[in-house]
Amino acid sequence: MSRSTTPTSSFVKLPPIITNEMDREFLQEINTYIDHEMAKIDPEDDEQRYIIYKTVFSKIISYVQAYKKLLTQVKREYEDTIEAIKKGQREAVFLHGKLKAMASEPSTIRNYKKRGDELEERIAIITKDNDKLEKQLKELRDKRREREALTREVTEAPKREFKKDSRLIPGLSIEEATDLNLLYKNLDQLDRQLKDLNISFKTRYLPKSHKMDLKTKLDDKVAYRDKLLRYGQIYRAKRYRLKIALEAAQAYNRVKPPHQTVGDAVFYAISQAIGSQSQEKETNQEQSGGDGQPREGSPTSGQPATTSTFEDDDPNKEKEAEMMLEYIEKFNELFEDGKYEDAAIHAANSPKGILRTSATLAKFKDVKGRFSGRSPLLAFCDAVMASVSAVNNKPNDQLSVECVECALNENRLDLLSYWISQERLTLNEEVGDLISNHCHCKVPCKCSCQALAQNVYTKIKLHHQALICLLRQGRVHAGIEYARNRAPLSKDQFVEVLRTCPSLPLLHTLVEEDEQGNRALPVGTIIMVLMENNQLDLVLPFMQELQNKPSFDDESTSMFQSAVLDDTETTMEQWHSIVKLLQDHGYEETSMKLLSSITVLTAMKTALFNSLVPDSPVNETQTTNIEESAQPVQG
Repeated sequence: MSRSTTPTSSFVKLPPIITNEMDREFLQEINTYIDHEMAKIDPEDDEQRYIIYKTVFSKIISYVQAYKKLLTQVKREYEDTIEAIKKGQREAVFLHGKLKAMASEPSTIRNYKKRGDELEERIAIITKDNDKLEKQLKELRDKRREREALTREVTEAPKREFKKDSRLIPGLSIEEATDLNLLYKNLDQLDRQLKDLNISFKTRYLPKSHKMDLKTKLDDKVAYRDKLLRYGQIYRAKRYRLKIALEAAQAYNRVKPPHQTVGDAVFYAISQAIGSQSQEKETNQEQSGGDGQPREGSPTSGQPATTSTFEDDDPNKEKEAEMMLEYIEKFNELFEDGKYEDAAIHAANSPKGILRTSATLAKFKDVKGRFSGRSPLLAFCDAVMASVSAVNNKPNDQLSVECVECALNENRLDLLSYWISQERLTLNEEVGDLISNHCHCKVPCKCSCQALAQNVYTKIKLHHQALICLLRQGRVHAGIEYARNRAPLSKDQFVEVLRTCPSLPLLHTLVEEDEQGNRALPVGTIIMVLMENNQLDLVLPFMQELQNKPSFDDESTSMFQSAVLDDTETTMEQWHSIVKLLQDHGYEETSMKLLSSITVLTAMKTALFNSLVPDSPVNETQTTNIEESAQPVQG
């Protein structure tokens, strides 16, 4: 088949700047970036505008590979010119300052001389004042020395002399006063009397102010008693409300109506109880005759008769129920006031997770409207995830799925990535499917959804889905290595992967040999799967590229021929259909090489069979098949 030759120019023809839709999207992103950055700066500031366009020029250079060398030289020339201009401006400013300094040098010297004369005058004045002060100080020191000399002449004070008391002890005679044993006995008696007097002084006699202190203490005790009585009434009423709340919560747990939280049930029951209690109080007042005192046989006003049975309950349970009721009331108050952020944090930190439920999440989901920040639903999900480490309890499967769905709807992949990395979610296959299906990017994925889904599938050991996520990220070699080393896949699983996300890099990776010389899929199986899916745009380039690659074992043999010879699963009918496909699309050379490879493969099988069974009658039939396979396939 002859081919016409065309004269070629001495210049290398460069490809056009815009060749596909990706280039147009890149130009649109560049224009959007310029408009966005120019809106942030002052349009009159040349330096900032230069920085923006310099950044854009660098992005264009890195994107356009064909014009990279030319654009780099243009950029370098522009930067050198601008740098020379800036350098000239800096030198001009420096020389201007230096010129001004030289022009003002005579006046500066004159001012320095004038200042020196003024300082010399001041030094003379200071020296004169110092001499005067030094003279006055010397006079004061002389006077002080004279005073000290006069004080030393004062005589010393006379020593005190103790006089001996020669009087007799009252009540004792001379003999008794000289009896040592009697004196010790009287001394002990006097000591006891002294101790008794001290004790009597401290206990029997007190100052008059002590009476006033006792009266003040009595008044305080009475006030404290009245306060305790009021608290007792409040606690009795609260105990009654806790009983109603406990019964309502137990009834809710038995029924669990949809779209209603335990807080709603408790709040409704308490409202009904307070209404009935007020009606009972009015009835008691009518029965007492309007004087406020209950009649004999009537129930006490403001206190139900059933509270006596609740007093026998465990006090710890009462305290726990009281805490839960306060949490529910506080949550309802915050939610009704529109403080959704505070309500979300309050619900996430509820005791025993009574508000960390899907019903509470549905309540936040029902809130409609526009919000300046994040939505109330996302605030609740974030609060639940933030409190996982504090309560040491992950949300259940359903709540985890709903939180993931909320983050995806809000397009908060950063928040979702943080939850997964910090192990705040209960991971399952549904979570991975939600994240993976949220991605609408072409291969490779640019929104990081596939990377998150791969992380989820790997943690729950769904290696097949993890491999698909790797392929959708464009990490074909990493995916195949993952499948071979960490999670070996069967042939059917590889075929399913090929059907799910086919691409030329995946086809080449599947047909490559590993360290043991094995291929993930035979080349015939790969081609037949693509033909079944009508993906001829992948089949023909794949076979052509394999034909142009030399084999690792023998450089004179192409990779395609080597793969065909190693394929023992594809039948001759399937090979002939592939040859016919190549001929129909004008790949005559590739079809002939494939046909020769098939012929060699058939001959090798026949020779192997003859060596094992030399007298078999099948040899003639196989030889005929070889001759038929060597004939060109007609369209």
